[in-house]
Amino acid sequence: MVDTIKGFLKLIRWFHELVAIIPFVMLYLVITYCVQANGLSCNLSAINFSILCVCVQLLIAAGCIFNDIMDRHIDKINKPHTHIVGRVISLGAAKKLFVATTILILLLSAYISMYLFTQWVYISIAVYMLSILYSLYLKKSPLFGNVTVALLASFIPLVILLFAKNCIAMLNNPKITILIYLYAAFSFFIIIPRELSLDISDIEGDRAGGCKTLPIVIGIKKAKQVVLAFLVLIILFSLFLMCKYTYLISTFSVVDILLLIYIYKFNQTHTRLAYIKIGRFLWFIMIVGLIGFALATI
Repeated sequence: MVDTIKGFLKLIRWFHELVAIIPFVMLYLVITYCVQANGLSCNLSAINFSILCVCVQLLIAAGCIFNDIMDRHIDKINKPHTHIVGRVISLGAAKKLFVATTILILLLSAYISMYLFTQWVYISIAVYMLSILYSLYLKKSPLFGNVTVALLASFIPLVILLFAKNCIAMLNNPKITILIYLYAAFSFFIIIPRELSLDISDIEGDRAGGCKTLPIVIGIKKAKQVVLAFLVLIILFSLFLMCKYTYLISTFSVVDILLLIYIYKFNQTHTRLAYIKIGRFLWFIMIVGLIGFALATI
């Protein structure tokens, strides 16, 4: 029973879901704090926000479950002792979980579209279909799959623009708008190198599965150079933002130092296990940035 629960949590990528929802939750807390600090009367229902968060999490979970179902043969090569579908959770059970998750998404999306903001019906359909296309086609192509994952993650913070539209307009605080778009951009440019490094670590299984990921197409050495290029781009972009918005200097300084450490360690990495371990450090950098930007804003 315990192994099954652990397998389920791994199947839905519980840690990835946690990281993905952090910017959304932080934005809600920042906006709520600013509304209360300014003595404004603005409806930011915690219940409705929780429902929206659960729906977002379910969309991520559905994509992860479907991806593991489609990748079960590749995962047996890349992760012979840690793959989930077919080892801890049967293929049939995984399919049932996917169907159950999809039904819950439909129910919650209907509520959100009717009572919160109508645009959610289009957003949820687009995200769901893009997740399916990713698992079927996009992830097997060079860079397109990586960009798709980054886009899906970076889009989450932007949903707050619709959920808290009236409150944001009442506050009329440029720092909040900057924070929303900063979260989206930061998530996008961190996740692409993260996904590329994962492709490098999974190159053997992906090659056996007929995938054409970037490391397979251009080689590991050049793929690592692309990863480093994205990380350098983040640092250069941060220098521009620090000059324009001085209140972000402290957070970006910490993030840039951590990125330089990551770059050094990444250059010394050659084994699959080492890529996985250093990938966790990149998640840590992302979390530090997300929390730091929120604190700097308030």
